[in-house]
Amino acid sequence: MKKRYLLLIPVAACIIVCAAAIGYIQFHPERAPEGAAFLARAVQERQSAGSGEEDTEEVQEKKEKPEEQTAAQKRAQELVSSMTLEQKLYQMMFVTPEVLTDSNNHVVRAGDSTKASITATPVGGILYTSRNLQGKDQTSVMLDNTQQYARAAGAGIPVFTGIAEEGGSHAPAASVLGTAAVEDMSVYGQSNNAEEVRDIGKTLAAAVSGVGFNLNFAPVADVVSNEANTGLKIRSFGSDAAVVSSLVSSEITGMQENGVMSAMSHFPGAGSTDSDTADGAVSTARSQKEFRSSDLLPFAEGIKADAACIVVSNMTAIAFDSVPCSLSSKVITGLLREEMGYDGIVMTGQLSDGAITNSYTAGQAAVQAVQAGADMLLCPQSIEETYTALSEAVASGSITEDQINDSVARILTAKLEYGLMQ
Repeated sequence: MKKRYLLLIPVAACIIVCAAAIGYIQFHPERAPEGAAFLARAVQERQSAGSGEEDTEEVQEKKEKPEEQTAAQKRAQELVSSMTLEQKLYQMMFVTPEVLTDSNNHVVRAGDSTKASITATPVGGILYTSRNLQGKDQTSVMLDNTQQYARAAGAGIPVFTGIAEEGGSHAPAASVLGTAAVEDMSVYGQSNNAEEVRDIGKTLAAAVSGVGFNLNFAPVADVVSNEANTGLKIRSFGSDAAVVSSLVSSEITGMQENGVMSAMSHFPGAGSTDSDTADGAVSTARSQKEFRSSDLLPFAEGIKADAACIVVSNMTAIAFDSVPCSLSSKVITGLLREEMGYDGIVMTGQLSDGAITNSYTAGQAAVQAVQAGADMLLCPQSIEETYTALSEAVASGSITEDQINDSVARILTAKLEYGLMQ
């Protein structure tokens, strides 16, 4: 009898060793020894199946049923599938009329040069400033002609016609076209009247849409500190994150309910900076904790208000990354997309800023921004260099065409939702 028990000892030891091995492979399937791949697969299959209990009907339904798309999203997907790669890459560019037409002079009309340029390079959007506006009739004809050329070019997709009509001293349409004027946003931040600011959003929408603009680069969602540059202070609603959050949401709602898309800026919040990225590199030492307790709050409210676009700052937020935010996957994909759940159009800051051009070529900036997760490239210095660099990146596999498709689908979805196309 004693001998029988002794014979069981090595059997028990073998069982214990095997159990330990299985446990190790459960947590390190990539280290399974040769010949035990089946065991690693079995463990992974078991893990994917959960605890061994059957999924509830609700969980199973979620697995089998993808998130339902809106009619605009479905139509956008159809359009994307019929576009060439060339057309899709141009759609991701938001340029000035001067860069579009390669003009050294301020563009104030859309004629043969604009028609030829937009036919050759059917960009997704055009940003205008006060230097392009001479009056209501001139502006209306210029924008109307531009849209006609865009609809006749390439895939027949109209352009975003954008302007930064922020109010106060940053209101090119009001100052040139004589449309209804509003005060600097800092004034409304002091009174903190959400309904008043929602009406301001309506006023701004009426002012710009009346002559053909469909996208407004507003509001500024920065929570400013005492050290922030003066220009940013008067354009923002102030230094109280709760006040800024409420008023940003109200302005976006007022604009978008009246047919003008909002492009809010400057993610993840440039309120702690004391200089302008147009002049050169700008960085902030604000911690992630400070960003999450203050700067990001207005953007969270803007996302809830369904802001059509979010413009990412060209500053460097060293708490998140060592490169400009508009070129950072940690900021765009990690923070804005994954953590904050934003699925609208992500646009870079102006790629003509010194903060970008002092360290990157037009092609390098474009590729890095798209790799980081940007959908649209704002004010690239060269359409040709940008296109060449992006097409080469797709050809090499450093940017996938699936990612390009996703970005263009977001762009077209917004154009469909706001009635630019059908």
